[in-house]
Amino acid sequence: MIFEDILTDVGSFGLYQKILIIVFLIPSSIVIPWFSMSSIFLSSIPDHWCHVPEIASSNLSIEMQKQLISPPHDRHCSMYDVDYASLMESRNFSIDPSWPVKECNNGWQFDRTNYDETSVSKWNMVCKDDHYSSLVLSLMFVGITVGTPLFGLMSDSFHNSGNRYWITLSPNFELYLLLRTLNGLCITTIYTLAFIILLELVSPDIRGRVNGIATTAWTLGMCVLPLVAWLTRHWLYLSIATSTASACLLLYWRVIPESPSWLIFQERYKDAHDVLAKISKTNGKTIHQTHHLMEKIEKLGDYLRNQKSTEEKASPLDFFRYPKLRTRFFLVTICWVSGCLPYYGHQVNTRNLAGNEFLNFLYLSAVEVPATLVSWALMESVGRKWCAIVAFSLATFACLIPVMFPPEIAMIGVIAALLAKAGTSAAYMTVYIQAPELFPTSLRAVGMGMCSTIGSGSTLLAPYIVYLAKFGPNIPFLCFAVIAFLGVLAALFLPETFDQKLPQTVADVEEFVSKRSFFACGRVPDSESPDPYPPCPPSLGKSIMKKRWIDPIEVRCISKRNSLDSVVGVFVVPAPDYKSPHV
Repeated sequence: MIFEDILTDVGSFGLYQKILIIVFLIPSSIVIPWFSMSSIFLSSIPDHWCHVPEIASSNLSIEMQKQLISPPHDRHCSMYDVDYASLMESRNFSIDPSWPVKECNNGWQFDRTNYDETSVSKWNMVCKDDHYSSLVLSLMFVGITVGTPLFGLMSDSFHNSGNRYWITLSPNFELYLLLRTLNGLCITTIYTLAFIILLELVSPDIRGRVNGIATTAWTLGMCVLPLVAWLTRHWLYLSIATSTASACLLLYWRVIPESPSWLIFQERYKDAHDVLAKISKTNGKTIHQTHHLMEKIEKLGDYLRNQKSTEEKASPLDFFRYPKLRTRFFLVTICWVSGCLPYYGHQVNTRNLAGNEFLNFLYLSAVEVPATLVSWALMESVGRKWCAIVAFSLATFACLIPVMFPPEIAMIGVIAALLAKAGTSAAYMTVYIQAPELFPTSLRAVGMGMCSTIGSGSTLLAPYIVYLAKFGPNIPFLCFAVIAFLGVLAALFLPETFDQKLPQTVADVEEFVSKRSFFACGRVPDSESPDPYPPCPPSLGKSIMKKRWIDPIEVRCISKRNSLDSVVGVFVVPAPDYKSPHV
C-alpha cells in the first residue's frame, strides 16, 4: 500500500488538481519572479558621468557635455580639473588631452534614457561605491536564504507584501538595505511548500507536466517584468507595482490544502480523510461516500507506522546519517546550486551585455520557453537524469563561447548568454522535479527546503560574480561554466526517477537498487514490479568439484545485486538444475 494507490481512487489528475493549477499555480508562478528579479531593475546602473554645475545648466548636448567633462580612459569616475566657468564664458570647447584629471567632487549626472531614477542614482552607488549595488542584490538573496527555513506559507505572504510597501517609503540607504533583506525572507517558501503539496496530489506521470506548467508561467512573469519596469521608469513606482501584485497572495491560504500524505504520516487520519474526500468529491469519485477511503488511509498509516518504528524520528540529520540518502542529498544540492546560481547570474549579467537592458532581459527570459518545452519532452522520454546532464552540458559549453572570440564582437556575449540561460533553465526545471522524487515523504519537505536554502544561499555570489566583469568581460562566463560543469558531474550519479513511485520512508531509499545500466535512459521498471532477473539459485557460489565452468546467467544474476568480488567468487560452481527464462 502506497499513497499513490489512494490518490488513484480519489483522482490523481481531475478537476480538483486542475483548479489548483489554474487558481494558484499559474498566477503565483507569474508573480513570484517579480519579487527577486525586480531588484535587477531597481538597482540598475544607468550611464553616468561627473556632475559639473556649469556644464549641466548649459544647453549643450549630452554627448558634448560628456566630452568636456570626462577623459577617454575613465568616463564615469573622473573629470578634467579645469575652470569650467571660464571655459563656458570663452565658448572654446576644444579639449586638450594634457589637462589634469581628478575624481568627481560634485556627484554624478545620470542618463535618463531608460530610467528617471533607480536606487543606484538615488544614493550614488557608482565608482568607489559601485559594490553597493551588488550588495543590494545579495541582501535580497540573504533574505531568501534565511526566510526559507524560518517562515511558513501564510506568514511569508503577509510579511513580504508589507515589506515591499515599506521599501517605497525608506528615507535612507541603510533602511533600504534592511527592508530589501526582510523582503527576501519569504520569497522561496511561498512557492516551494505549495508546489510540493501540489506535486504530491498528482500521479507520477503528471509531475513533469505540472512542473512544466509552473515553469512556463514563471517565464511569462519574467517576460512581463521588463515591460513593467520600462513603463514605470522609477524604482519607487516599480516597487509599488510589484507590491500590489504580491498582496494578492494573501488570498491563497484558503485555497491550498494540507498535504494528505504528510497528514497520514503524522497519523492525523481524520484530517487526511477530509482533504482526500474533498478531492474525491470534486473529481466526481465516490470512494469518499464509503468507509473504504478511511480503511485505506489507516492501512497506509499502519504501514508507515511500522516503518517508523524501525527508524528514528525523521530529522534533517537523517540526510547525513544514512549512506544512500546522504549521497542523494549531496548530489542534489550540487545540482541545485549549479542550476540556481548561474540562472540568476545570467539574468543579473544583462547589465554587462551589449544592447538594450530591457530587451536583453526579455530575450533571456523568453528563451526559457523553448528550453522548458524541450526539457519537458526529454524528461518524459529519456528521463530526468539524462535531461539534466544534457542541459548542464549545454550551459557549460555556451559559457565558453565568449572566450573563443575577441571582445570586439559584442553580440557573441548575448548569444552565449541565451544558450547558457536555455541550458540552465532546462537543468533547473529538471532538478526541481527530480529532487522531491528522490527524498522520502518524511523528509521531502525538509530536503527540498534545505536544498532550496543552500541553492538560494549560493545566489549571494551571483551579483559579485557579475561584478567581476569590470576586470574582464568574460570572467562571469568562465565562473558560470565551472559551476555548470559541476552540475554535469553530479547529475551523472543520480538515479533515474521517471515514472517511479515516491519513496515513503528512509528505508525505501536505502533499500533502493537500480535495475538499469549506468547509460540507460527512458522509462524505468517500477520499484514494485516483478524482478526482471530470476532469483539466484541457492547452489550459486558453492564449490563442488565436479565441473569447472561459469554459468553466464548466474553471474549476470549475482552481479546485479552484489559487488565484483561476489562475481569472482562464482568461479567454480555446479551445473544448475533450474532453467532461466533468459536462456
